[in-house]
Amino acid sequence: MEQPVLTATTRIAKKGENKRLKRENKIPAVVYGKEFENKLIAVDEKEFRKLLKTHGEVALIDLQVEGDSFPVLIKEVQRNTLKNAIDHVDFFKVSMDEEVEYHAPIVLVGDAEGVKMGGILQHQKREITLKALPADMLESVEVDISEMNIGDTIAVADLKVDGKNTVLDDADEVVVTIVPPRLAEEVEAPEEGEEPELVEEDKDEEE
Repeated sequence: MEQPVLTATTRIAKKGENKRLKRENKIPAVVYGKEFENKLIAVDEKEFRKLLKTHGEVALIDLQVEGDSFPVLIKEVQRNTLKNAIDHVDFFKVSMDEEVEYHAPIVLVGDAEGVKMGGILQHQKREITLKALPADMLESVEVDISEMNIGDTIAVADLKVDGKNTVLDDADEVVVTIVPPRLAEEVEAPEEGEEPELVEEDKDEEE
């Protein structure tokens, strides 16, 4: 995985600090980790959004803070959806020789034959839980669906993940399947003005 660089500055927790950062187009953030003292920082919003666009939230980042540099993962991004703004970011400092658990998106590749024939594609699982050393993390896991036909299913066990990553999810969990199109109703309603067919009564019942 390519390691992007993100620069940051230290900040202090005081009244009005977040408003000041917002005026400067910066996002308040924090870095924490095992045997690491929490550090309050701020990152440039434009730079951080660019990183998210190019690498997503699953990325090993070289965070540079006023002369210091250390590898971090994005742990949480707090968003304000109404204002389309990022309110806060949590970074987790990792050790390069200790494995970490993370979630990688599952990306479908190709045009399924079953869909061309009228089948309905159901993408049921959109991310997978993996464990690996930080340097071996995957940005995504691709699934080739081009040869899938109606009735075919791809499960977690079918995913192609390199030997440096351990899959932590249930092997039988369904990732993607193609189901038949919905069948039309077998019994059609009578057309307007058409009388339903009546069953003849037994002649013996007549008086």
